[in-house]
Amino acid sequence: MGDYTGSATSSATSFFPATTTRLLVKRDGHSLLRSAAIPKPTVLVDSREQQPLPLFASHRNWIAGERRVALKTGDYSVEGMENLLALERKSLADLVDCTVTSRERFLFCCTRLAKFRWKAILIEASYEDIKRGWDTDEIQSDVHPNAVCGLLDAIEAKFGIPILLTSRHRELATERAASWLSKHFTYWWLEQNGYGRVLIDEDRL
Repeated sequence: MGDYTGSATSSATSFFPATTTRLLVKRDGHSLLRSAAIPKPTVLVDSREQQPLPLFASHRNWIAGERRVALKTGDYSVEGMENLLALERKSLADLVDCTVTSRERFLFCCTRLAKFRWKAILIEASYEDIKRGWDTDEIQSDVHPNAVCGLLDAIEAKFGIPILLTSRHRELATERAASWLSKHFTYWWLEQNGYGRVLIDEDRL
């Protein structure tokens, strides 16, 4: 959860900053972070990632570190959860390519991803970004935006894989990935150590 205090500036490209605190974990109103020695996750980054998100560098309050490894599925996982959790990352250009050109390979990847207990596909774009279309040097394609949106909905419906639409602003995509990985790890750690899958017992979340 965390303390999301702060203020946004008037600039159209400025955002409320991410929290700099740890996730809150409480029992009977008392924090468990120190008494239970709850660790932060070490993120596993697939060795084929050419421009990985700076998860540890940007969010050391949530992430303990990173290791480059060869992941069989997904671009990111967490140490100790390699067979339970996988996060696939796609830029907007990747997503457009997966809609037609690399569709078969992408759907095969989704088949593998669906087998994980916790999984998601993180898109470095918003719904608005997709619906605006593309006519840039970065993306040269005749694929219709509606086909891309339809593919994402079909993947979620067929495979049960959540789609995390984020932003083309790299810092926002990084924050979303770091938060997602950190929360899934913390819930899992609490479950594994007999504390139940609850962060704060007063609200049962």
